[in-house]
Amino acid sequence: MALGFRQHDPARDGTLEVEEVHPNFVEVYFVPPEHSLSAANIDTKKANQYRAKLLDINGQHRFLTIYPINTFGDKSDFLKPKYGQVERITLDRTDIIFPGFDGAVPTEPEGVLDVLEKLPSAFTKDYAYGLGLAKPYRFIIDAVEELSDCTEIVITSDQVTGPDAKNVQIFYISKKDFEQVRRALNSIDNLAQTAARAVKETTAHNIIADRLGVPKLEPKAGRHPYRKLFTTVAQGKEELSEEDQNAVIGALSSHAASIAEEQPEKLAKLRGDIELVTLEALIKRYEEMLGEKLPEGRWQDFFNENPFILNMAFGYPVIKVRDQASVGGRKLSGDGEKITDFLVKNSLTNNTAIFEIKTPQTAILNKTPFRDGVFTPSADLSGSINQALDQKYQFQKQIAQIKDNTRLYDIESYAVHCCLVIGRAPDGDDQKKSFELFRRNSKDVEIVTFDELLEKLRQLSVFLRVADDPHKAKD
Repeated sequence: MALGFRQHDPARDGTLEVEEVHPNFVEVYFVPPEHSLSAANIDTKKANQYRAKLLDINGQHRFLTIYPINTFGDKSDFLKPKYGQVERITLDRTDIIFPGFDGAVPTEPEGVLDVLEKLPSAFTKDYAYGLGLAKPYRFIIDAVEELSDCTEIVITSDQVTGPDAKNVQIFYISKKDFEQVRRALNSIDNLAQTAARAVKETTAHNIIADRLGVPKLEPKAGRHPYRKLFTTVAQGKEELSEEDQNAVIGALSSHAASIAEEQPEKLAKLRGDIELVTLEALIKRYEEMLGEKLPEGRWQDFFNENPFILNMAFGYPVIKVRDQASVGGRKLSGDGEKITDFLVKNSLTNNTAIFEIKTPQTAILNKTPFRDGVFTPSADLSGSINQALDQKYQFQKQIAQIKDNTRLYDIESYAVHCCLVIGRAPDGDDQKKSFELFRRNSKDVEIVTFDELLEKLRQLSVFLRVADDPHKAKD
């Protein structure tokens, strides 16, 4: 899951400066935008004084070094390293990691963007979000920081995984091991989502079945051992004592594989406790954002950082392919006229879907009724629907060329689904009726309001808390 592939606005995202240190070796710097400097209480006229290094690109020795930093001005660690210990991530032998790389380095920002586009899929590709590993793969950084004192990770095909024997600051990860971890993390996420759906389905069924006096069901645990343990944990069948938690944390650094085999429920339960706290913080942030009048870009950033919310809107397992994808161009990362906020795919079938993100303040109905008790959709709502449908049309026309030019062959356009996140649910009964009548007849574009997504997050939090407390489950 990588961030990037969108058109950059210097006023919103900041700019890049490329300096040639010597022939075929450049340093790339991030110059923050004025709004970020203002948020950080920094004089906006001194932007160049606060530029921060993002990249070293060395064509002669064929390596690329990323300097992960925080780029959001409203954060206390603005322009500081993103991670606690690791300061650099180097991709060695760039001709292997980037097939076709000829060693010639870019000397202009546009060329740097092309290089970022070619980063492996586990990396953030949009400089405006700070480069580094995408959020689902942060566990790789955590593991290196826990297992060593190294400040630089080097991903290479020439070394075995482990600290450098001569340079104590470097931790090598073989490309084979890196790919193995990436695929394993993706698989675990998919299994966890599948297990959660199975438990939710049976939970709803069993509550109703209990009232009707008919037999209850057990969740389908599947065959995979991880899915079985996720299903067990989601049901809240076992509490984890403080002693158990300490034992798991202490052993994770060197015995993660054996723990996963011998005590999988305890390992997953500890992770669940941590994620529940994170979810509650996310809900609080969502509520605060709903209380402000924020532009579309801020909401797009929010969903970029928390893509699982989009999964909930769909109800089936999705993986984000691109944000700000050029669905009408020759490549998803090109300059086509039709730009969708998010292009996602079903992780099981590869069928694609298009997401359009508006704002909570966007009107979804006209203020005056068309007739008594009947309200018509607003121009913003109908226009957004047509926008999504046009993006779908352009994408389906260009899909073959996009797949070929982007070399992204695991996406399909069998039945491209469109989802529009817009406005807030109306208050009046007539308005509610009119809105539901309209959207339930919108068969090609699924319409979801911002407050409905918030309610889904709250319900998920309640479900996880009930699963954590068997006494609440009986109430």
